[in-house]
Amino acid sequence: MFLKKNLNREARNTVQEIRGYKIISVSCLDDIGKHLVLAIATTLTLSFFTVPAYAASRTIDNTVLEETVNAEYEKKLKEAQSAATVEEAAVTTEGKSILEKSTTNEDTTTQEAAVSTEGNYGEIDDAALSITEAESVAESAVAVALEQQASGEKIVAFASQFIGNPYRYGGSSLTSGTDCSGFVMSVYRNFGISLPHSSSALRSVGTPVGSLAEAQPGDIICYSGHVGIYLGDGKLLSALGTRYGITINSATYKRILAIRRLV
Repeated sequence: MFLKKNLNREARNTVQEIRGYKIISVSCLDDIGKHLVLAIATTLTLSFFTVPAYAASRTIDNTVLEETVNAEYEKKLKEAQSAATVEEAAVTTEGKSILEKSTTNEDTTTQEAAVSTEGNYGEIDDAALSITEAESVAESAVAVALEQQASGEKIVAFASQFIGNPYRYGGSSLTSGTDCSGFVMSVYRNFGISLPHSSSALRSVGTPVGSLAEAQPGDIICYSGHVGIYLGDGKLLSALGTRYGITINSATYKRILAIRRLV
């Protein structure tokens, strides 16, 4: 009986403890649930206010960064364009300088070629007389020379007999070939006057004559790269070039540099 009472008492105590545990567990679970709900609400509230602000700050940061990058890009672009402009100007100036130098060299080469042509092939004058015409003019000059018996006319008379003979660069033969200065030199040699075999050197021999209007037959008329003997009446007798040989043309076919008198 006593044992039975003790067992019943322990059973009741156990049931009460279990009930107490249940109450405590339910109460704890309720508290935990309330705290969890509160935490979730707090988190959502904070997210509502902080997330837009953070996003806005990030947007501002990104905008500033983008503006900075754009400004730096514009700066680099302007520097590159400026450098390209300077380089283009330098290339243009250099190209212009190279072009001017090339043109100058070309002009110089052309002039040198012209001088060389004058030296190798003589002059070109489409108005030069044919051999027949030149001989006719020379005969008239000789007739005048014989009448006047002037020294200059004797020069003209002697030189005229070689009309039609060939031109030869560097030559001085009145019959087989001569160039312009060789012709003048050889003609005057026949009269005991020694002259240089150079058209430019002949510009300083004898005495100067002021103009063509003052020139007399037998005077030497000098040009750039050419020289001849004045016949009178505006005519020149010379070894003109390979196309003509020794012939007569106008004394003003190109600019006169000097007129010299030797007799």
